[in-house]
Amino acid sequence: MSLQTLLTYLTLVSVPVGVFYHILTLRNQSKIRQIQILKGSNLIGDYMWALYDAEFTDFDDFWVRYGFDSNPGFRKTFSDYFNVLEELGVYVKDGLLDVRYVALIGGGAIVGLWEKYLPIHTALRERYGGGRWFVEAEYLYGRVKAYFEEHPELA
Repeated sequence: MSLQTLLTYLTLVSVPVGVFYHILTLRNQSKIRQIQILKGSNLIGDYMWALYDAEFTDFDDFWVRYGFDSNPGFRKTFSDYFNVLEELGVYVKDGLLDVRYVALIGGGAIVGLWEKYLPIHTALRERYGGGRWFVEAEYLYGRVKAYFEEHPELA
């Protein structure tokens, strides 16, 4: 075998190896980006517990106790938490974040808090004309809930 033939074979082998390596690198970068997104969110912690601890019977009761003008601290907690879900919902919808990661890290809180506050979100949409009020958060809730239904061992 001549040197030129050997170099040709090496070239033929090195191109697919390089492409394969590049694909692996891109996949790892995608996972790292997803981890960074989740680390920057606040799915659990003080927001979650404050929202779980809030007690109300309906929208009017909620508004008296936690209305945005009467309780600015709660308003911030409410807005910050559901804005995080809104952002994560966009990332999941656009394929930038795997719903599996969200479900495993904060899925129970997402499902529980969305269901608890659904009447509040619905009333705010109706009363204040916010048709897109946290729709991406609602999308995320649906995806996480579906993930748990597909994986009952996690629910």
